[in-house]
Amino acid sequence: MSDKLPESTYAVLGLVDKVPGSSGYDLLTVAGRSFAYFWPISQTLLYRELNRLTDLGWVTATRVEQVRTPSKWIYTITQDGQGALTEWLASPPPGNDSFRSPLLLRFFFAHRMSSRDLLELLTGYRRALQAEHEELRAIVDKLAKVPTPGARSGRLTALHGLRTAAARLQWVDEMQAEIEQDGPSRP
Repeated sequence: MSDKLPESTYAVLGLVDKVPGSSGYDLLTVAGRSFAYFWPISQTLLYRELNRLTDLGWVTATRVEQVRTPSKWIYTITQDGQGALTEWLASPPPGNDSFRSPLLLRFFFAHRMSSRDLLELLTGYRRALQAEHEELRAIVDKLAKVPTPGARSGRLTALHGLRTAAARLQWVDEMQAEIEQDGPSRP
């Protein structure tokens, strides 16, 4: 395993392992419905990583000719790729978890915002969090009915997201109450 490879390389490798024989489009769709909640991946990044994994010999790419639709490539993990994935899974994650939050960035500079604008920002954030919470609840409930190790690990991961969304919703409640209690302010 190369310590210089980014975590995204292993995210795509794990995805190919979990959904073998899939096209890049299929992998992107699965990522968007699963780990994108905590590890967003763009189409460009996914295909760049698939090329890297193929060059490393960790993934094979097979061209599939189709009659009515354009040809496509399907990807399968190799034995070397399985070994690299196993080794990566056994290694400790680098550093602390971090994430980017456009909301918290704005909140950090909120001294330039009116209370009304800040409350509107929180209201929009609440709507997005509630939608995410509902999506994650549906995923947890759906995967609880599937008796496979892959479904179990997916459910446990989604449960983390569900609990995190619930904690963020609680934070929004606390911030709204504090802002409303302080009354109007000027930027």
